[in-house]
Amino acid sequence: MKIAYLLHTTSLTDGSTKAFLHLINQVKKTGIEPLVILPNKQALYQHLHAQQIPCVALRHGMRPATYPPYKTIADKILFLPRLLGRLAINALATIQSYMIVRRFHPDIIHTNTGVVSIGYHVARWLHIPHVWHLREYGAWEFHTYPYPSLCAQQKRFQKHNSYTIAITKALQQYYGLEDISSSQVIYDGVMPAAAAAYESNKEKYLLFAGAFSDVKGILPFIDAYAAYAKQCPVALPLWIAGAGPDNYTQKIKDKIGYYQLENQIRLLGMRSDMDDLYKKATALIVPSLFEGFGFITAEAMFNGCLVIGHDVAGTKEQFDNGKHLTGEEIALRYNTPEQLIQHLMQLTHATSTTYEPMIQRGQTTVMQLYTTEVHLQQILTLYNTIVSNK
Repeated sequence: MKIAYLLHTTSLTDGSTKAFLHLINQVKKTGIEPLVILPNKQALYQHLHAQQIPCVALRHGMRPATYPPYKTIADKILFLPRLLGRLAINALATIQSYMIVRRFHPDIIHTNTGVVSIGYHVARWLHIPHVWHLREYGAWEFHTYPYPSLCAQQKRFQKHNSYTIAITKALQQYYGLEDISSSQVIYDGVMPAAAAAYESNKEKYLLFAGAFSDVKGILPFIDAYAAYAKQCPVALPLWIAGAGPDNYTQKIKDKIGYYQLENQIRLLGMRSDMDDLYKKATALIVPSLFEGFGFITAEAMFNGCLVIGHDVAGTKEQFDNGKHLTGEEIALRYNTPEQLIQHLMQLTHATSTTYEPMIQRGQTTVMQLYTTEVHLQQILTLYNTIVSNK
């Protein structure tokens, strides 16, 4: 079987990239012949090339098949030129991808995201099946609203020879695909099946991990942390591991300065030792407004870290799955800043063993539901079904 994979980013820290790397490392052991099409020759391209996984970079890159931002005055002035630019670049990317795929003769094109439509169009031209990997909500506020419309995108998902993988039940329901036979929910594979370790000697710090953006909820979280630190004389310090655009990083620094929290909040930047940070942290805070799946949540739980998460979208679904599996909560949920602050206050005064049973239930959940082996088997079953339908 030959599969052409199309990715929209070469960032090694992106959750969709992490999920793809886990998949491709397993796929290459099964006898499937892959070809990966990428927007450029940056980090992921170099990584795949070093692993001797066939990959091709598009000459002109690609852009999301979504509308540009429309918030600021500058956004409104540049909206039409940006949109036309996206359409032009994606037209060139579609033509080049068609030439690449036609020479490769794949059985399936698998696009690793729902915000890129290039693979879908190429598959239609070549009359071969296409798989969308739905990881994002189509929303204006997150710059992921598809053009020409969400309704048109939903119709594409349901076309003949079009298949969808939703990484959560909530995403599948959002796109109205829960009763469509060509749509499946397959959770990302986060870790290989292995015995999870637990570090009992936790260090005293809270952890935030992820990209700096509005959707990750970091600015409202700092507001809540400031209120907690004001109420608690022995507040746990906050470590922030991640990065983002310079202007957004400056917003974070300004907010830290406004609350005079320079001695309590550390900006760590991008880190390569996240497993160690998870193992030693008192808790990971996941304040995302909408998380497609929440890779960091599963990673942290696997590494024996307590999670305090905003009870929405993919974060909520992971918590619900764990409660259904183990019979009890696997993390601390919150819906308001006041609830988050209360959790932080209780955590500050808890003993080192208070939350151990909850942490262990989280580890059990990840090891049963989100292993790379389970993920691979479900993907292979889908591939075989698609090929047999041809």
